[in-house]
Amino acid sequence: MVHKHGCYKRYADPAGAKEEDEREQIQRYRCPPCGLSFSVLPPHRLPYRPVRAERLQGDFDQRARIQAQGLDPPPRALEAGCLQRAWSALTTRAKTLQEAFGQLVKSSVSDGASLWASLRQSFDSVPKMLCFLSQHHQISLLGNYRCLRPPA
Repeated sequence: MVHKHGCYKRYADPAGAKEEDEREQIQRYRCPPCGLSFSVLPPHRLPYRPVRAERLQGDFDQRARIQAQGLDPPPRALEAGCLQRAWSALTTRAKTLQEAFGQLVKSSVSDGASLWASLRQSFDSVPKMLCFLSQHHQISLLGNYRCLRPPA
């Protein structure tokens, strides 16, 4: 059984926050038997990315030509850079993700755009993709983060 073990504040916007109330509180937990502590991100947050899942999904949908309309409001320079790096991470991981999702994605996936289009046919949201990957493979959409792997 885990216990609450404090919390920390995380920027709600890629540009940072000037006010304390512009940050999100992330709850931390601790497992007394093994001594590990971990954070639980809300469904709209991505590990190690200051971009909301909805914004990432909208940007990726546009890049994969699923929707023609861009993000509203358009991303500012910092957010645009974050989204570009996230897209690069996705395209680099196309083969890994294709193997992880297995039959949920088409076998003809060859690049980031076709992978994303196939993922969006199987999952209606980024949080559902993230849950699937963390539960079944202990990885995330944009990286194999150490925090998702159980202790040895």
